[in-house]
Amino acid sequence: MEASSSICVKLPEQPMDCSFHPSEQLVAAGIITGQVRVSEYSGTSTTRRSQKRLHSESCRAVQFSSSGDCLLTGSADKSLVVLDTGTCKVQKTYHDAHPAGVSRLLALSDSTFASGDDDGLIKTWDQRQAESPGSFDAHTDFVSDMVLHDREQCLVAVSGDGTLTVHDLRSGKIRAQSENDADDELLSVAIMKGDRKLVAGTQSGVVNLYSWGHMDDCSDRFPGHPSSVDALVKYDTDTIITGSSDGLIRIINILPNRMLAVLGGTEELPIERLALSHDGATLASVSHESCLRLWDLSQLAQESEDEEEETHADQEEGTDVKSQEGNGRLQGEISGAADRQAQAESDVEDEGQRKGKRGKRDRGKGQHKVPKRQKGSSGSFFADLL
Repeated sequence: MEASSSICVKLPEQPMDCSFHPSEQLVAAGIITGQVRVSEYSGTSTTRRSQKRLHSESCRAVQFSSSGDCLLTGSADKSLVVLDTGTCKVQKTYHDAHPAGVSRLLALSDSTFASGDDDGLIKTWDQRQAESPGSFDAHTDFVSDMVLHDREQCLVAVSGDGTLTVHDLRSGKIRAQSENDADDELLSVAIMKGDRKLVAGTQSGVVNLYSWGHMDDCSDRFPGHPSSVDALVKYDTDTIITGSSDGLIRIINILPNRMLAVLGGTEELPIERLALSHDGATLASVSHESCLRLWDLSQLAQESEDEEEETHADQEEGTDVKSQEGNGRLQGEISGAADRQAQAESDVEDEGQRKGKRGKRDRGKGQHKVPKRQKGSSGSFFADLL
């Protein structure tokens, strides 16, 4: 795959986070000044829909709700804001939502979401309520990333303290936590392989793999990044896209673990955040520059479709070959059975002819009568009937 080009969406200052609308061609960026920019994009052009200052300090986290009806924002000033996507008006503000600055947001449903802060505290929120209905206090350092395991209804979080935690949203309890690795921060996380694997990017540049249900320690490690893996997003069940502090965006296959391609870069400026559009055709990246970059993934999508078609064709060809082999074996078995049946009938006929001839030669006078059964003789089947 050749390196892709990017579109630069100019911003007043450095962006801190980005998020795509779940169904429309909209992308949002949280800016270090506390402003939030929402832009429409199409092909190589972008148009600003709105730009508002929602926080007194940097806007570190932005996330569209599951339906896309609202945009959630979190700030270093400890506040959370719910912005109406259609009208661009503030619906609700949670002042002092956290005891420390907000570091990450995650939409859970149309009306619920989760937030993490610099001290490691995670809170869940329902927009219909004025206060947080629940919280998880498992980390001792900043919450760097969160992802939802939808089938299990669990929130998975990674932290600067080097641990990964699984929080049960139904029971409100911590289901699992990995062993503390104080030497390596966990900075990003995604769920892969049919929700059976968790992938976490680390400060050292290694990608850790965890098996669902066995989160005490990683089951595999994939080195290859020369610098920290600050961001990653799931492209499909086997492929992730990573953003590293060396300024490069890479495409990686998981199990088997291999580097597929380099999508592009930002001249050694670290990639802090990544987001994938709802159709998988556009990637957004955030770095230490006054713009939001949009990357075209159409080439990657085409290659994935070609691989799927080749795999499907190979499977069909294999099925046809197996079917032909099976038909050949079946025809051979039928032919062999017919031959054996014919041979058996021929043997019976020959045996009957031999018996007939021998009976005519050996039968003497009076021997055409059936003899009486002799006492103590087992006799034949017909003799037993007399």
